[in-house]
Amino acid sequence: MASTSVSGGLQQATAELEENGYCLLRDALDRDRLGAVRQRVVEVAAAEIADGTDYVYEGGSNQRVWTLLNKGDVFVDLALEPRILEVMEQLLGSGFLLSNIDANIAGPGGKPMFLHADQSYVPAPWPWPFPLVANVMWMLDDFTPENGATRIVPGSHKLGHGPDHAAGMPESVPVCGPAGTAMIFDGRLWHQTGANVTEGERRHGILAYYCRPFMRSQENWSLSLRPEVLASAPPRLRRLLGYEIYLSLGMIDGMPRKGPRF
Repeated sequence: MASTSVSGGLQQATAELEENGYCLLRDALDRDRLGAVRQRVVEVAAAEIADGTDYVYEGGSNQRVWTLLNKGDVFVDLALEPRILEVMEQLLGSGFLLSNIDANIAGPGGKPMFLHADQSYVPAPWPWPFPLVANVMWMLDDFTPENGATRIVPGSHKLGHGPDHAAGMPESVPVCGPAGTAMIFDGRLWHQTGANVTEGERRHGILAYYCRPFMRSQENWSLSLRPEVLASAPPRLRRLLGYEIYLSLGMIDGMPRKGPRF
C-alpha cells in the first residue's frame, strides 16, 4: 500500500514527485471546506442521476460529474488552490493550464478502471524528462483499498511510455489517505480507479487536471464554460483557462501580442 505524506513544503513535494511519481498533501482541506465541497458534489451527482444526465462507467456503479466550474464556486476555489498551483508550476512550468476538473465517484460493485497514464495520448517513447500533464486527486472521503482508492504502479513515471495492455499489466497498489488529502501525481504515472468492494459506500473524489501551456486541454472551455462563470472568473482562472496569450499561442487579431514573434 502506497502512503507517503508531504508536510515539508514545496521542496519536499517536488522531491517526492520526482522519486515516486506522486505526493500526498495531508489536511489540504480543513473540515469546513471539505464538508462544503463534498456536500456540493453529492448534490450535483444526485441531481444528474435524477434527471438522467449522469455519466456512469465501469459496470454502471462509478459516476463522473463533468465541468465542475459550472456547478459551484467551491470548485473554482479548488482549481485555484495556491499550494497546488505552486507545485504544478514546478512540474509543468509557468503558464500551465487547467485541462479539466471533474468528480470521480467509485460506487459499490464498481470495477477497476483500466490502467493508464494521463499523457498516454502522447506517442511513445516520451522524449522529455518531465511530465506534460499532472493531476490532483482531492480525497473527499477516506481512501481505502476497499472503497476504490486510486491505484498506481510505483516508478512507472520513469518508463517513458504508457501501459501496453497486450503485454500484460503489472500489479498496482492503492494510495490511501484520510478525507481532506490532496494526491498530486505526475501525468506519466500509471494509475487507475480501484474496485469498490464495500457493501454501500460511495467514494468521492475530485480530479483537477493541469497541462503545459502548449498542450490542448481535455475540456474545451470556450464551448463548455457558462458565460456567467467566465464573466465572474478572476484573472488567475482566466489564465488557467487559456484566455491569455502564451508566447505566440492563443493570439487573436487586434489583441496586444506578448512574447517573441516567430
